[in-house]
Amino acid sequence: MLSTLIIISGILVGTLAAYLFPHIIRKVEEAKLRQDCREQRTLVLTYDDGPGENITPRLLELLDSYQVSATFFLLGMRVQKYPKFVNRLAEAGHELGTHGQSHLNAWKVWPWEALNDIKMGYRTLGDAVSADSPFRPPYGKLVLPTWWALRLRRAPIGWWTVDSGDTNALLPQSDEVVKKVKSAGGGVVLLHDFDRQGNQAAVRADFVLETTAALLEAALVENWKVLPLGRLLR
Repeated sequence: MLSTLIIISGILVGTLAAYLFPHIIRKVEEAKLRQDCREQRTLVLTYDDGPGENITPRLLELLDSYQVSATFFLLGMRVQKYPKFVNRLAEAGHELGTHGQSHLNAWKVWPWEALNDIKMGYRTLGDAVSADSPFRPPYGKLVLPTWWALRLRRAPIGWWTVDSGDTNALLPQSDEVVKKVKSAGGGVVLLHDFDRQGNQAAVRADFVLETTAALLEAALVENWKVLPLGRLLR
């Protein structure tokens, strides 16, 4: 009976560690990001889940008008649908990272499924990324096996410090996002550049573009550097 309890306890502790350890690491790395952005007076614009056939070209035009580079965490299944945007993003000088193949939540699938999704995301992007290009975990979730796999790749994990709220049920105002970044003295902002469906699709696309423009205007006023994430991390 005692040995059974010890085994069960060990399994529970191991399972808890598999989820808790990466979460603690995330909090430490996010704190470091906030400090780096504040000390270096830096704004990092990051876009997840794309590319989108409609929003990504508009975003490219906007970023080019300010002559800045951003980081795009591309989703493998959307790259397969719109492969032409990979080269367009790279040629425009933007940093490319991966967001997995199918946007799996590592806390809701088996570890080997999450690991395979990471591997497939890199594979789909092919020569556009290297084995150590940055990875952003879908939903911000990692477990110990996926965290370790990224460590072996030497791939930086693309955390963020400010969520724009563009996927929230109720959209905030763009100036609310700007206020958060100003208050922090800079930041890594999470936005999305996939084509949404439904009656709010146009509204949400406009919000992403308006928030991007508002942040870039704030960067001019506040004298922030605008960098891709990899340059900040280096």
